[in-house]
Amino acid sequence: MTEQRRLDDAVGAWVRSGPELASADFVERTLRPIPRMRQRRSWRIALERAGLPVVAVAGATAVVAVLVAGVGFMAIGPGVGGPAPTTTPTPSRPTFELRVIGGPGDGVYTADPTSSLNSCRRADNGSWSLLYAGGTPFVNMDLVVGSGVDETGSSNRVGLELYAGAGYLRFDPAGLRGGDPPGRSSAAVAVRDGPDLTTIEVSAVTPDGGSSGSDEATVEVHLTVTCPG
Repeated sequence: MTEQRRLDDAVGAWVRSGPELASADFVERTLRPIPRMRQRRSWRIALERAGLPVVAVAGATAVVAVLVAGVGFMAIGPGVGGPAPTTTPTPSRPTFELRVIGGPGDGVYTADPTSSLNSCRRADNGSWSLLYAGGTPFVNMDLVVGSGVDETGSSNRVGLELYAGAGYLRFDPAGLRGGDPPGRSSAAVAVRDGPDLTTIEVSAVTPDGGSSGSDEATVEVHLTVTCPG
């Protein structure tokens, strides 16, 4: 009990002093009662995020992690550095809002965060693609946006195949995937890059394929996609 109390006092004094490096004697005395274990990368990350130095001594990362947990983060407790700043978290998965006007798929749809397929990617040539399947009612979307949409006369470089609820439709006025016959559909797309997010906005008018797959009533599609990165 006395030896444990001396160890606790030594640990507490060391952490309160704001050390930059543990002495070899301190590390040896502290390691003695602790079983040796393999270093885990997560401990190193936790220490770096907490602003504590990583001691370059064999096994010292594990020791410092135990010390920090044991004394309740005394070295970074209240009153040091003030409260952490609040920030809006960046979505880790793509999100979208889809509005279909007309046809059997008429309605408003949003991304389901639990969907099994939800991928937004930018290719090396500057084009974008979105694959999504999920939600209730079910939405299956395959979107491609060609590079150079900001160039004059190129805002129609977008193709979409969509199952939304009871409706099916497609459009491809720029011929990215085989193309529509001239005049079958019209579309415009804008891509806005930000530091953490890229927003893709699509507006289109196209015949609805319906259950038969033939062009029927004209529908409008308004789609806003937010892609992380």
